[in-house]
Amino acid sequence: MKTILVVNPGSTGTKVALYHATSGHEVQEMVYQNLPFHNAKTTPYSFQEEQIIRSQAVQRFLSQQATLPLNAVAARGGLTKPLEAGSYRIDEELIHDLSHGRFGVHASNFAAPIAMEIASSQEIPALIADPVGVDEFIPLARYSGHPELPRRSQLHALNIRAVARRAANEMGGEMEDFHFVIAHLGGGISVVPMSHGRIIDTSHAMDGGPFSPQRCGALPMTLLVEMCFSGRWKDSKEALEELTRHGGLQAYLGTDDGKEVERRALAQEHPWEETYQAMAYQISKEIGAMAAALPHRPHAILLTGGLPHPPLSDWITQQLDWMAPVRIYAGEKEMEALALAAARHLYDQEPLKDYAKSAHSVQA
Repeated sequence: MKTILVVNPGSTGTKVALYHATSGHEVQEMVYQNLPFHNAKTTPYSFQEEQIIRSQAVQRFLSQQATLPLNAVAARGGLTKPLEAGSYRIDEELIHDLSHGRFGVHASNFAAPIAMEIASSQEIPALIADPVGVDEFIPLARYSGHPELPRRSQLHALNIRAVARRAANEMGGEMEDFHFVIAHLGGGISVVPMSHGRIIDTSHAMDGGPFSPQRCGALPMTLLVEMCFSGRWKDSKEALEELTRHGGLQAYLGTDDGKEVERRALAQEHPWEETYQAMAYQISKEIGAMAAALPHRPHAILLTGGLPHPPLSDWITQQLDWMAPVRIYAGEKEMEALALAAARHLYDQEPLKDYAKSAHSVQA
């Protein structure tokens, strides 16, 4: 039996859990906590200061557990350079990219430095798995319509690939045996075509696709350009704040609380029901578009994330069941997915890739 620590920081806390693994495909959660982090709004912490605070909280968590020695630490990937999907050994180049925000700033960037610190002290492996920077685009997917604006790959890769593995297992095969369209439906939405285990395209959750609880998704270009030059926003930062944090359901209904929207849509309240149905309509259209990117009809359409519950999941299923069976995996399994990645490595089923040596043609 192997013991695995999982570290997954968010904006207001750091999720930590201990798992026991008895094989490369079976883990059991032993203890879980979300360690709160309260940011100093008036005097923000530097990256190093916040890392120390979060790391100390994780160390206190570990000191309180009566557990076997750790065998591995698995960390949320953070905003990395474009990478092939898979698990990567945490190295100095990865730490440098995350701590300097080379490819973007996000709370998940703290995970790998914390994991590296703990793993180094115990001489055990530390890894990330399927970060949001996973990029397996086919060449045609990079074209946008303007050579200076290539399409980029950022997506909820960790949960998407975990769900693909689970669905494939239930269907009697491996992820590489099938063609799927997978929609991660949460605060952000990613819709991807997966061909033989590779994510060959995606709707970028910040740049297009369907609107979500907070994000506008794809917008009418001419109207957007006119709005940008209308004086509505003083700079691009202010514009992006509104479009990616206060758009979607938030803009239409005044809330991004999926449970409230779901409840009021089920009660057939206006405009809640129609607005939520419009989001389902846009998600369905995006799934159809991504199905067209596959070389064959999808074997299944997979819905995951926090939102695929009735009525949203019913509307999507009704719109698309002519295309392929719709399978629903509600919830996010990031912690378990990270633990399973570590278990596959510990039981010699998946070697760790080298981040520093990983080259990619995409310029971030």
